[in-house]
Amino acid sequence: MPNHTRIAGGGYMRDSLSQSVAGRTARGFWVRAGVTTLAVGASVVFGATASVAAEPTAASAGTGGTVALEEIVVTARKRSENLLDIPASIAAIPDTVIKEAHITQLDDIGGMVSNLNLFEAHDNSPAVTMRGVGAFEVVQGVGFYANDVQLFEGQTVRPNDIARIEVLKGPQGTLYGGANIGGAIKYVTKDPTPTWQNEGTVELGQYGTWNLAAVLSGPITGKLGVRVSAYDDNHDGYIHDTYHNTTYGKGYDRGARLTFVYEPQAATKFRLAFNADDYSSQNQNLLYRVTEDPGFTTPYTANEYKYSIDDYFNPSFLRKIFSSTLQIDHQLNDEVALTAITAQFLSYNRGVTDFAKKPIPIDLLFQNADHRVYSQEVRLGSSGHSDLDWLVGAFAQYHGIEFDNGDWLYNADPNNPQIVGTDKDVQDKIQKQYALYGDVTYHLGSWQLELGVRGEYYTSDEKAFNDQTPPPQNPHLTAPQLSGHEFSPRVSLQYKLGPQTNVYGTIARGFEPADLVEQNFRITSIRPEIATSYELGVKSQLARGAQFTAAVFYIDYKDRLYNVMRLDPVLNIVEVETNIGPSRNYGFEADFSVPLWSEFRLSGGVGTTRAIWGNALYADPQLTAAAQAVNPAAPPVIRNINGLTAPFTPEYSANLALEWTHAVSNGYKLGARIDGRAVGQSYWDPNDFAKQEPYQLLNIGAHLDAARWTLSAYVSNVTGTKYNTIYWDAWDVGAPHSIGRINRPRTFVASGTFRF
Repeated sequence: MPNHTRIAGGGYMRDSLSQSVAGRTARGFWVRAGVTTLAVGASVVFGATASVAAEPTAASAGTGGTVALEEIVVTARKRSENLLDIPASIAAIPDTVIKEAHITQLDDIGGMVSNLNLFEAHDNSPAVTMRGVGAFEVVQGVGFYANDVQLFEGQTVRPNDIARIEVLKGPQGTLYGGANIGGAIKYVTKDPTPTWQNEGTVELGQYGTWNLAAVLSGPITGKLGVRVSAYDDNHDGYIHDTYHNTTYGKGYDRGARLTFVYEPQAATKFRLAFNADDYSSQNQNLLYRVTEDPGFTTPYTANEYKYSIDDYFNPSFLRKIFSSTLQIDHQLNDEVALTAITAQFLSYNRGVTDFAKKPIPIDLLFQNADHRVYSQEVRLGSSGHSDLDWLVGAFAQYHGIEFDNGDWLYNADPNNPQIVGTDKDVQDKIQKQYALYGDVTYHLGSWQLELGVRGEYYTSDEKAFNDQTPPPQNPHLTAPQLSGHEFSPRVSLQYKLGPQTNVYGTIARGFEPADLVEQNFRITSIRPEIATSYELGVKSQLARGAQFTAAVFYIDYKDRLYNVMRLDPVLNIVEVETNIGPSRNYGFEADFSVPLWSEFRLSGGVGTTRAIWGNALYADPQLTAAAQAVNPAAPPVIRNINGLTAPFTPEYSANLALEWTHAVSNGYKLGARIDGRAVGQSYWDPNDFAKQEPYQLLNIGAHLDAARWTLSAYVSNVTGTKYNTIYWDAWDVGAPHSIGRINRPRTFVASGTFRF
């Protein structure tokens, strides 16, 4: 690779700019390109949750009648139970608020959940931390699930197929395994309806938006039902390329989901689901260049926000996905139920981007990845209601990944572009997981005690071919198989203060598996990240449908991952992904939902997280650059960042929503919603050099409903607020300039749905 992509002294910038494609795919991060129309919902912990789950109670309050407290049933612990009785921070939200709040992208979830920092990149990969856990585009840290099957990329579960979203905070290793150290987001999908219920939706809006969706659902026979949903989403972009005088970001997302449910007898149910998705977009690494970069040692606020780039090469991304899931539920007797889940996932991804991000031809980067995932889970659990609830299970998964990335290196002459070199990076990785787990809950009067543990064994094999101009001595890279095992225990104690109020304490542990990573012409290993969480909380359903929850937490987070510089005897100074040290994360959350005067409901929440580094030795890029400005042969400057704030963790996040519903004559219903979010400052790097300033967002929507149709309109980001969703300081990535990705601009859409 040529010098223009080197860090000062010789490191490579590739892993920072495209790490979500090549570096971290194998670790369950690669959720690229399919998230734009995911439209999944989440709410503040139990607060806005209650406002939507108990939607009928709001109407009752409006008429002045007595409000009945509704039970909110979730499957967060892989069995159906009342949300109030689970000793953990969990949000549950049904499809009604997904529609009314027009939740269509991952950013929208982050805007409604306290202490969840979640963004959707322009290339549609998620960047996520929960309570400050996760490495934000290095590893995911938060698992995404369709029912009980993990999603690795292209989350094609659609809004009209979602019955409920469950957001689980804190490590979920006991029941869900590795890659869930920060939490999990679970999409519970809809089954076929007992009668035929069909609908079609057309949505139009700014930036050339036109989306079509249709659902057919009903019985084929008395024992067999079917649900078919299809979609065709199209939009233009909003990132202007000043070099070509054109706008990038145009794309489409087309696909379908087919679900069969067969119940040959009352004790047995078969659920078979197929997903197919075809996605094409120009949203490949659309990052703006910062005009003026700061000095070596002066921390700064990264507040140059631009909806423009000046790339020489045109970006593109193509992704195709096919997946299937078979779930069998069988009631063995009155006391025991069996569940078996077989899942398969295949994907094909092709991306092209301007790696140098300049208006001259330097580096045309090709990013290709194919995934093959096969998993099997079998579990036995207690059924019905008794003093003892238990669950035991076994899980196995095979994950094969093939990367084929390459660069065409040019002569930097826009008038006569010529290829002067190439760089090819091919990787073949196989990851395997095997696990046994169990969880038991004992009820004794007002007390509830839970004990759980998961034992997991994993392996990682990788072979790589890394060739460039001039070629290295040996382009073929191999490494011994990596293997390891971890135990993820969980202990909780809950006490019922009253019929609708519980207090609890929970200790839970999770981990991100160790892995092999090819970087800088070597295959190296990284240690597992481990998070142990301690949480105290209260949940309460109050009179007239009001609900309240609060929790405090402390997380011991070990071996955090990040990209850092290291001194290499052959390559000089290089950038590597490695474990840099521990942090201690602690914070507070409080959420509420309350009916106000007639026809109004107010909900909201606030959360704060502090993530403080422990003894962590960090190769400081800015201090290293300053030292090398005086002496080019100076080694990296290593500093202890103990006491500094870990990156990607806003100091606070607060949200507030006011909903209004009014029944008019002839069965019509009019509704409106206004919601806002405030986010505190955060840092983009471990040494607190580049800072994201606080920002606020405001969204407004309205809808008119009749028995057979619904009309709605929605404006997101009403005030046109600008902020970065990712930012890399120049010295952090070894580029001649800093780069950032800006949020979505103000957008207006209107839609109509007809039911038949």
